[in-house]
Amino acid sequence: MNKNLTPDADTPSTPLLKEAALRELIAAGMVSNVLARGMTGGFVLEVSIGGGTALLASSKGDVRTFASIETMSVMLKRMGVTTFTVDTTNYEAGRVRAAQPERSKAMKEGRLPKKVTDTNEIESVNKGKK
Repeated sequence: MNKNLTPDADTPSTPLLKEAALRELIAAGMVSNVLARGMTGGFVLEVSIGGGTALLASSKGDVRTFASIETMSVMLKRMGVTTFTVDTTNYEAGRVRAAQPERSKAMKEGRLPKKVTDTNEIESVNKGKK
């Protein structure tokens, strides 16, 4: 987890949920409340399930952080959640991830690798790596 995004003191004991598990719980009607909790640099997603709470996990197993409410809102809407609460008590604007000036420069210069979509392209890329 980004060291600038430190949840409340009780968060380390809060269970983490992968996105697929959260989707299943929402579909089953087991999520009673959804909260976007503001922190330094972004928001974490906290859900109430039964008598407890859980945080959304990233693919790496850390607490997933969102740089904006819009991004979180789009994901929640895809899952079927149309209403959620936002707590901005501890929110402070900032970066979720460190700046990547080299990547930014490469994007501006058009030097990023192209997306491989054709199996012939995949084979030629793989041959080039040998």
